[in-house]
Amino acid sequence: MKKTVYYNGSIITVDKNESIVQAMLIENGIIKALGSDEEILSLDKDAERVDLQGKTILPGFIDPHGHLVAIAQTLMIINFSECNTKEELVSIVKERVENNPPKDGEWLIGFGYDNTKFENGEHPTKFDLDSVSSEIPMYISHASGHLAVTNSKALELMGYVGDDYKVPEGGVVRTVSPDSKEPNGVLEENACLDPEIKKCIPTPSFETLMNAISQAQSIYAGYGITTTQDASVDAGMNQLLLGAANANVLKLDIVGFAVQHVTFDLLKDEGTPNREYFNHYKLLGGKTWLDGSPQGKTAWLTKPYHIVPEGQPEDYCGYGTQEDEEVIEYFKGCIERNIQVNVHTNGDAAADQFIRCYEKALELTGNKKELRPVMVHAQTVREDQLDKMKELGILPTFFLDHIWFWGDYHYESVLGPERAERISPANSALKRGMNFTLHQDPPVKMPNQILAIQNAVNRKTQGGRVLGEDQRIPVMEAIKAVTINGAYQYFEEDVKGSLEVGKYADLVILDKNPLEVPSDEISSIQVLETIKQGNTVFSK
Repeated sequence: MKKTVYYNGSIITVDKNESIVQAMLIENGIIKALGSDEEILSLDKDAERVDLQGKTILPGFIDPHGHLVAIAQTLMIINFSECNTKEELVSIVKERVENNPPKDGEWLIGFGYDNTKFENGEHPTKFDLDSVSSEIPMYISHASGHLAVTNSKALELMGYVGDDYKVPEGGVVRTVSPDSKEPNGVLEENACLDPEIKKCIPTPSFETLMNAISQAQSIYAGYGITTTQDASVDAGMNQLLLGAANANVLKLDIVGFAVQHVTFDLLKDEGTPNREYFNHYKLLGGKTWLDGSPQGKTAWLTKPYHIVPEGQPEDYCGYGTQEDEEVIEYFKGCIERNIQVNVHTNGDAAADQFIRCYEKALELTGNKKELRPVMVHAQTVREDQLDKMKELGILPTFFLDHIWFWGDYHYESVLGPERAERISPANSALKRGMNFTLHQDPPVKMPNQILAIQNAVNRKTQGGRVLGEDQRIPVMEAIKAVTINGAYQYFEEDVKGSLEVGKYADLVILDKNPLEVPSDEISSIQVLETIKQGNTVFSK
């Protein structure tokens, strides 16, 4: 029987009273007692004793939206997130082809390029990649995950050749000119994300993927995360994660969400709330997309982009990916089966569609059960929409780090000053008493919940602007958003998200107290140790 006492620290419990105690007793992965040093040290003289030496303990962080398998995949492919020019990107591709070329039948895969860093915001094209090779298939996804650039060979294998190729609904194949059908290599939304298109890209071996999943978990644990997610589970990925669970590879809890076209096939047994983990993996709900990315200017807005993309009309507002009838039918199927649904929704027009269609689906089913549907990103959600979301029980999970990474671009180009001030309106949700969470959508950005806390509290851009001073929230509320609120989103608030007697000993040890450091220094706080159900899964 493993028993441990942590003492001489600041243990922020995140319970209803927002208690802070000195010491905690853990037994077999469960919290048994909390209190003063004197109280807890006297309980069990045989327990291992860990002197915190004034350090801080929080509940383990909960990632409410992300893509763990995609993180694993990024460990096997080329990272272009640090590229500042197209030329630099091409140079990296050339170096890889010369020094470590793909084997026969393999593709050169990359991710993370951000065209907003490039001159005039231009995307690389097939011509840039073809300058290295037009015979090795190449596919490089955008930082947002909603666009990709491909070379001629990849376009050929995807079927985008000739004048009569078909583009999946909700996708765009950009062309060399407005009056041409010839692709320029840049693909938007379902043109690169459609399941049939993605099948063209070969997958690595099972052993390689197991190793990558193990490494990906170590990345999450290094950020203090004890429960994470994959929001893009198809049939193959479900088998992969079940295989990882069977092989005892998983050390963090992983919550899966099945993509729309396989949701009802994979979630055969009805009911989201009472689904249980198998060796740290469970498939909890369904996932769908209603629009794209604001920084990619494919999010669906009700008012035009501040600066519309080249070649688009002045009233360009982005676009949706599905018609109402399809969305209502999917929501209806989820509600009838008591399945929670997570919905990618960046623009306020997409938010309107989510709200409109979910309300209609509720009317058609008459279901009164609490299913906690989640609006993922909710970047531009309006005040009236928040009112309706609360009425329908829709939970927002905000990508608040957008303010730090792309806030200046949103202010100057994407949304303009007025709308940029309201990106991810966390305080508006807080004032309404809504449960909300914070995420980074990894691998778009790393799952750094400490940075998320700082951004929610400060809302500063890299250029020094404050976007929405009235949308700042207190530090404790930001902590709740990455702990107990995340547990609530997963129907696990009875066993996770706060440090209370009877709950799992999921916790993170920090070198400083986020309640005490200056708010603009929160991101400097270091994760020293991450503990999952009493077992150390990361130690600095």
